[in-house]
Amino acid sequence: MVTLINVIKKFSDHTAVDNISFEANQGEFLTLLGPSGCGKTTTLRMIAGFEEPTSGNILLNGEDVSHNHPYERDVNTVFQNYALFPHMNIFENIAFGLKIKKLSKDDIKKKVKDALRLVRLEGYEYRMPNEISGGQKQRVAIARAIVNNPKVLLLDEPLGALDLKLRKEMQIELKHLQQKLGITFIYVTHDQEEALILSDRIAVMNKGKIEQIGVPNEIYERPKTKFVASFIGETNLFEATVDHISADQATLILETNNKIFVKDPSLKTESLSRGSKISIAIRPEKMKLSYSTVNDKNILTGKIKERIYVGSVNKTIVTLFNGKEVIINETMDTSLALNNKNSDVYVSWKYEDGVVIL
Repeated sequence: MVTLINVIKKFSDHTAVDNISFEANQGEFLTLLGPSGCGKTTTLRMIAGFEEPTSGNILLNGEDVSHNHPYERDVNTVFQNYALFPHMNIFENIAFGLKIKKLSKDDIKKKVKDALRLVRLEGYEYRMPNEISGGQKQRVAIARAIVNNPKVLLLDEPLGALDLKLRKEMQIELKHLQQKLGITFIYVTHDQEEALILSDRIAVMNKGKIEQIGVPNEIYERPKTKFVASFIGETNLFEATVDHISADQATLILETNNKIFVKDPSLKTESLSRGSKISIAIRPEKMKLSYSTVNDKNILTGKIKERIYVGSVNKTIVTLFNGKEVIINETMDTSLALNNKNSDVYVSWKYEDGVVIL
């Protein structure tokens, strides 16, 4: 439904978007995820037509719209700040685009009521924007966008101004709404958890480039770059040198001088040899603590630096004997009972839980 081909956007001597290409399929929820200044909002604005690409092509349903005006594209945008007309009631706000299209009064009334029902705001037609909550305003903004039945809905951090509880509620509602409508959503956020919850696929952006694009569990479980590994959730990163390699298995020497073993399918596709430099990422929930060694696992030793209670999880920071710190997350029912803060412990993980990053 949306295709970007080698798109570049420069502002003076600054390259905001640096030669990116991707596709968003019909009915897909695609999220552009990354830190502030990575180019995700600029990318969305180019798809919407608010910015022109310096070079490259933007296709909508196979048609090149790279230089079309926003009103010439069958897309609608939902902004973080709602952008409701304060002098219009809710009905008038939602109906505005339909009136511009010169639809009949009966058609407008039906479409507005259908849109209000979809966002669960029936009965709010004649309230003013200053008479409803932030979450309700955001629903109105979404209703105003979907009432025109666009091929693509673009959402620029639409939940960013909401409090945490309401934000989580709206995430679920937004996902259900997208599934009901069956139209393509392209969503911009810097919130990793939000991206994992909402998306069919995630494009992780950094410094104007797409570092990785894939389904949520692939992005989380098999990050391809150090940035993706560290930006999506917590991770423990080690630098390593290949000591021996065979197919998808390798023996590595860590920066801590420990020898470990790794099994990773990506090793099969890379030309690595003894002495090759790589990185290893291990998620905190994949690591375990114990007071004794464990067979058939990679093991490091260290001292407990800090223990943090986070609801159902105990977060433990361990300082290894070379000074490097690692984080271990354990559920309350599997958490190690610690004697004191400076306890000597073993940190272990399974061979297949170490992800190779080249």
